[in-house]
Amino acid sequence: MSALPDVSWCRKGGARGYVTTQPIEWWIGKKESGWKLTVPVDREFESSVPRWLTWVFSPDDPFFLKSAAIHDTLLEEGFRQAFADSQWFEAALSEHAPGLRTWVAYSAMRARRFLLWATGRSPE
Repeated sequence: MSALPDVSWCRKGGARGYVTTQPIEWWIGKKESGWKLTVPVDREFESSVPRWLTWVFSPDDPFFLKSAAIHDTLLEEGFRQAFADSQWFEAALSEHAPGLRTWVAYSAMRARRFLLWATGRSPE
């Protein structure tokens, strides 16, 4: 099993569940790509897990907190959901999250978005 990632950059709290206490720098595509996202200090974010899946995935899982902060920031800055979701996946892998759990969570995220689109409902 992998060692747990450092999550000293955030704290539990705020209206959405977590708040950054340090900036997070995330290189889009690859390190030193020239395209860097910075999640600022005091940024609130959430690690959403559907209630019926909390027996498998915890919204407090340290392997997925960085992913959640990056994902929420991208969505709120107007990036497309598919792009934000892909960065969630990449950030989870960068934190050495277990591969199968990461793939299952990402696949469920994308499947949910597809089902909402296919039925004409808003994903929000």
